[in-house]
Amino acid sequence: MIDRRQEIIGSIMRFASRGGYTTICADESLSYTFDLILRNDEHIIVIKVMNNVGLLTEEASRSVIAISRFLGAHPLIVGVSNRDERIEDGVVYSRYSLPIISPQTLVSYLKEGEEPTVRAGPGGFYVEIDADKLKRIREQRSLSLGEIASAIGTTRRTVLMYQSGMSASIDIALKMEEFLGEEIMEYVSFLWDVRREEFKAGFKKMREFERMVNEEITRKGFDIYPIRRSIVNFLMEDSESSYLGGIEEEMSRVERKIEYLSELTQMSNKDGILIVRKEVEKPERYKIPIISYSELENIHDKDELKGVIKERRNS
Repeated sequence: MIDRRQEIIGSIMRFASRGGYTTICADESLSYTFDLILRNDEHIIVIKVMNNVGLLTEEASRSVIAISRFLGAHPLIVGVSNRDERIEDGVVYSRYSLPIISPQTLVSYLKEGEEPTVRAGPGGFYVEIDADKLKRIREQRSLSLGEIASAIGTTRRTVLMYQSGMSASIDIALKMEEFLGEEIMEYVSFLWDVRREEFKAGFKKMREFERMVNEEITRKGFDIYPIRRSIVNFLMEDSESSYLGGIEEEMSRVERKIEYLSELTQMSNKDGILIVRKEVEKPERYKIPIISYSELENIHDKDELKGVIKERRNS
C-alpha cells in the first residue's frame, strides 16, 4: 500500500489551522506514539495516523491512551484501512479502547463541524436512534408501534426497543426517517475521554537506558508511566504534581527533543524534564530542565528532584 501518512497529516494540519486549532506535528524520527496534537478552546486531540489500523498493537494503544490522559486530551486513530477493508467515511470504529475514523471524517469535522452518525460493531454498521425524538413524533402524530413496524418491515416489539434506546441497522434507520420525514439518527462522537481503568503502565520492551531512568525515578517516589518511541518517553506524577519527561542518549538530538517538549509543555500547561546520558548545556531559548543520569542518581528523593526541576526551569 502506498504510504499516504504524510499527505494525510498535512491535510489535517491545514484544516485544523483554518479552524482555529493550535497544532503540533511530531518529528517521525522522535515519535511513533502520535503524529499530531490539536488544541482549541474546547479540546485537545492526540492523533496517530495509520495506513493500516489492523497493525495497531495493544502496547502502542496504551502509549496513546497514557499521553492523552496526562494532557487531558481525547485519543484518536485516523486510518485508511483495517487489513484489507477500507475505513469508511462517516463511521466510528474502535480497537483497544481507541476510536478510529477515516481521514475524510476528521476533515469534515474540522471544516464543517460534521459528526458521524454510524458506528462499526460486531456484524456490521449501526446507528443510535434518538429515542426521545422518536417517542415524541409517534405521540404527536398518534402513530402506533404497529404502523411504524409495518412501514419499516419489522415488529412492534423491535420498534419499542428502538424507542428504548436500542441501536438499529443503517437500513432500518433510513426507512424510519423516510417514513417519518424527519432525522432521528444521533451523532456518534469520536472524542472519547480516557477512563482510569484503561490507563495501564508497563512495557515488555524498553531500551536499557530508558529502563535505568524509569527505575531511578521510581526510586525517588514518583509514579511513572513509560511511553515507548515518542517525544515524551515517560510521564511521572505524585499527589501534587505531574511532569512530561524525555529521555535522550544521542547528544545530537537533544535540541530537537527539547524543542518538542517545550511545545508540549506550553500546550498542556505541564512541567517538562529531559534526562540525558551525559551532561549537556541547555539551549538558552528553552526552559525545559535537563538532568544528566549521574545527577539523577545523586538526587535523594522526589522533593529534591522537584526542587532541581524548579530551579533549572527558572534559570
